[in-house]
Amino acid sequence: MLTSLGTAATERQVNALQELPVTLQTLLETQGRDNLVDLMQQGSFNQAIIVQAGIDNSAILTQAGFGNQAQVVQLGVNNQVEMMQVGDANKANITQIGNDNLVQLNQLGSANFSIQQIADAATISITQY
Repeated sequence: MLTSLGTAATERQVNALQELPVTLQTLLETQGRDNLVDLMQQGSFNQAIIVQAGIDNSAILTQAGFGNQAQVVQLGVNNQVEMMQVGDANKANITQIGNDNLVQLNQLGSANFSIQQIADAATISITQY
């Protein structure tokens, strides 16, 4: 679990050997100013929940294999999410409410997603295979 009330956080979790089942899970909450989250998870039971409240939001996620889930909620100003989930049971819930929104979602496996932008300058780009 990673919790940040500051302005930037980066978490990388990698299970490259795949010998033991590892649960990767992240909860990140930020408020205020120049928010940024960069998260990369690889292997087993991936999960990420990211909530950011205001100003220059951004969240860049990558999850690679098996249990994937991600939920991103960004509520104000210069929102942006770029997410890639590569294998297995992908799910993604993205909610951005307000201002300069952008979502780009790539899911390259078993894919479910839900995107809701209650917008200003909304842009959505989705790729699924």
